[in-house]
Amino acid sequence: MTLIEALLDLQIPNSIKISPNSRNVVYSTNFSFEHKTGEHAVSTLWLAETGKAKSAGKLTPGEHNDRDPKWSPDGQSIAFLSDRAKAGESCAIYMLPLGGGEASALTTAENERTIAKFEFAPDGKTIAFLSADEKSEEKKVKEKAKDDAKVWGEDWAFDRLRLIDVATKTVTTLVSKDAHITDFAWDQSGTKLAFCEVRTPWIESPYQYGTTFSILDVETRAVTKLCHFASGIKNLTWANATLYFLGPAAEFSTNSSQMVFSIDPSASTPTYIKHAHGTTDCAWSLSAAGSDVAVHVQNGMSDEIRVLGGHTLYARKRTLVAWHAAFTTDSDEVVLALAQGTTNSPVEVYTTTASGGALVQLSSHGAELSAQHPAFGTCRFLPCPSMDNAVTLQPHFIHPPTAATDALGKPTQPQPTAVLIHGGPYHRHTETFDALYYYWAPLLLAAGYSLLIADYRGSSGRGEAFAAYARGVGKHDYDDIIACTNHAVSEGYADASRLVVGGWSQGGFLSYLCTVRNGTHGLGWQWQGAIPGAGVSDGDTMILTSDLGCFQAALAAGGKPWTLRKDDVRNRLGSAIWEVADALESKVPIPPMLILHGEKDERVPLEQAVGMRRAMEDSGVQGMEYVVYPREGHMIKERKHLVDMGERVVRFVQKHISSSNNSE
Repeated sequence: MTLIEALLDLQIPNSIKISPNSRNVVYSTNFSFEHKTGEHAVSTLWLAETGKAKSAGKLTPGEHNDRDPKWSPDGQSIAFLSDRAKAGESCAIYMLPLGGGEASALTTAENERTIAKFEFAPDGKTIAFLSADEKSEEKKVKEKAKDDAKVWGEDWAFDRLRLIDVATKTVTTLVSKDAHITDFAWDQSGTKLAFCEVRTPWIESPYQYGTTFSILDVETRAVTKLCHFASGIKNLTWANATLYFLGPAAEFSTNSSQMVFSIDPSASTPTYIKHAHGTTDCAWSLSAAGSDVAVHVQNGMSDEIRVLGGHTLYARKRTLVAWHAAFTTDSDEVVLALAQGTTNSPVEVYTTTASGGALVQLSSHGAELSAQHPAFGTCRFLPCPSMDNAVTLQPHFIHPPTAATDALGKPTQPQPTAVLIHGGPYHRHTETFDALYYYWAPLLLAAGYSLLIADYRGSSGRGEAFAAYARGVGKHDYDDIIACTNHAVSEGYADASRLVVGGWSQGGFLSYLCTVRNGTHGLGWQWQGAIPGAGVSDGDTMILTSDLGCFQAALAAGGKPWTLRKDDVRNRLGSAIWEVADALESKVPIPPMLILHGEKDERVPLEQAVGMRRAMEDSGVQGMEYVVYPREGHMIKERKHLVDMGERVVRFVQKHISSSNNSE
């Protein structure tokens, strides 16, 4: 088995939940990037004992897409979602008794509509869930006959709020009006549900029209509207008579830091208020922990779990892939369950306590890989100023074990380096097992190359002022990639003559810009190759064709093309396609490119790559490889495509910045 195949076999933990008595942990795993080894995705449920090393064992065989496990309030059963009735096409809530017996479907097993969310009521007798109405027989007949014209605004599949009686399996639709319900939360008594609705199921709807909060009395079905928020939200949580949720700090912007908001439902005129985080750090997710709320915070390059408005429970410069926090039943101790990895260790599940208990590894999903590849590299953070000295950037550099180092662990010679750029732009990467995209990181490290994981303004982790730089991409973000790279070169980590740049989505966008601006920074080095994956080459066409065109418009310097005068070309700032002519005239050394794209990408449509391919061919630029993966969307899912991509990336880097003298 090749390294890329072994990497793609790794089971990645997610959806971690601590049991009501805090003695056990249930979680699910799937393959990295939720890719498929066959026709359909699969996921497995695991059960482990809190604080007991290597105690994780399978609850389900891994033959179906068993996912999103939840404990019943009495801790005797686990409910989960699965497609057991028809792989890849059905979705139902199943209940698995832990005392023995098989899992059985609570909702109709053959239903095809996805269940977006489900939660037990506090007494465990009912479960609230979100799903759209099933297709009518008439609609199925018309679709089979291909009489299926799509009329905008007709046949929306609205997610509705429903309730199932666990004992009788009777389903009741609680809220059935034509609005799309995106989230809900039980109050502690189990008599009320708070819920959020947006105008339509279309992905842009919350960004265009905002989110409305309401309270439902479960017994009377009475609905009370609370307030309206100007954008999309997530992680609605009800604790201590207060509602909490995550939303953009700049409520009217789709590009903003994420912070915690709160609503007092009992107020005479309920409204939301800014509650915590989002100014110098970013709130990433929320979870109720007894009567408290725990929040996952990105604080610079540190991932932290904090009690909302209180002390820090956990902090490391490592990516938290998944987490859960709970109070023990017999003390005030907080138990934490975490999924994380390091440069050399695949993601595993750990438990610890907030008071400083040992971090105990419960799972061993990466044991076989670690036995064959015990070390991929050494990671260190290299803070540096931005080009304009306005901010401090925090890239990290990873060198392979083959690199000779001094007594302090620094490479004794500059390394052939791949600069990898994260997507988003509102996102960021800190140390983890696969630093960026489809295992490019461990593959390149194993081949003898170093990595610089670049940082740029517009990313998460440092609050609103830092995130706001994303409103007008192509200037500060690009300059920051250059600043990070130049710092690694000037400090002797990266070899100025052997540099490639690459990334996916926003990382692909910045990689395209690096090609048409190659060497124009005047710092004495150039890119020898670029790997733009699912990248944007023209901002205007992105706004016109992307499924999130409103989001793309907020990134552009000018905004929506139909609001601009015909001589307003601000959106060309950051559009690589519009810089090709000037680059050629100025004799910019456009480097070889490995262009990668999914054929069915709706987020960054394939036309973005087609345009750049045509420009390169028409201009006579040499060294381009153009690869389109059939059936794939914005993220690549099919295993053979991922193998092909990994092998191509390594070959491309070897061709253009050979590491033959890496350990000299």
